[in-house]
Amino acid sequence: MQNYRISVALCTFNGGHFIGPQLESILGQSLPPQEVIICDDASADNTVDIVKRIASKCSTDINIILNKPQLGCIKNFEKAIQQTTGDIIFLSDQDDFWFKEKIATMLEPFQNDETGLVYCNAILTDDALRPTGCSLFGCRRHMHINEQRFAHQLVAGVGVNGCTMAFRSSLKELILPISKEWGHDHWIAFIAHAVMGSRALDTPLMFYRRHENNSGNDVFFETGWLNKWRMALKVAGIADYTKDRRHWETMLQRLVEISKNKSLGLSNRTRLNEYLIECEKRLEFAQLREQTKKIGRSRRLLPLLKGLITGNYHRYLHGMKSFFKDLLIS
Repeated sequence: MQNYRISVALCTFNGGHFIGPQLESILGQSLPPQEVIICDDASADNTVDIVKRIASKCSTDINIILNKPQLGCIKNFEKAIQQTTGDIIFLSDQDDFWFKEKIATMLEPFQNDETGLVYCNAILTDDALRPTGCSLFGCRRHMHINEQRFAHQLVAGVGVNGCTMAFRSSLKELILPISKEWGHDHWIAFIAHAVMGSRALDTPLMFYRRHENNSGNDVFFETGWLNKWRMALKVAGIADYTKDRRHWETMLQRLVEISKNKSLGLSNRTRLNEYLIECEKRLEFAQLREQTKKIGRSRRLLPLLKGLITGNYHRYLHGMKSFFKDLLIS
């Protein structure tokens, strides 16, 4: 296997209750990383003390960066990624637990030079790391994240958690800075899919801990018909439609910048062009929805029918549920 320098970018904030076991699971890998970059976002608990105590007893290079002022989650990960010096970068949350072979297993697909991103399955647990009987991929079967994915599927939903991913450092110049309109993990995964190959590993390689501070953040973990309707009807205010439009504006802008940069030497511009076309379609759809949201219900039908006839409601959203939501809900 090719020798890679491995970096882990780990972000913390008031994670004293969980950071010890997580950091020790990273340092105890069968193939440990050469460096761990820890960016703490102004924690008010004992997180930093725990990290320093563990760092003083290990041979791995641990770089602890203390943010002042607080950056927030997205910019904290951006800063941690910027500081890495490895060939392959793993992202880590503060409250999970890595299985011993995670790094070694996820490195194997990188032997293919076309692979830019690898992400793994994870076992969902409660706050005491007791398995719930579900996995990340199992909760997202409808997103097909463990299969070969196409541009329209990624546009409909990325569904990749940062704590499960590793990517080549060559992607840093493409993904940074990270748009504030996106979550850092979906931003990275989307761009990586657009410019390089990716691999999803169905084997769970970590525990994904859910607790009171994070359990409400990912509605994709909820299943059943009730959640499908809740997802479809979740967005109703004009601010959310504007946010959706900005979301796709920023991604399209970044992909255009990448496309115009001939010095990057991308090996598969056909793939990038497919994502550009799909982003343009998704942005046009977002603009249509935002515009119709600003007019009365009686005048919405004809413009929204365009989105239905073209298949965009089924391609990107929740089909008829989303259509009637846009038509009837103020």
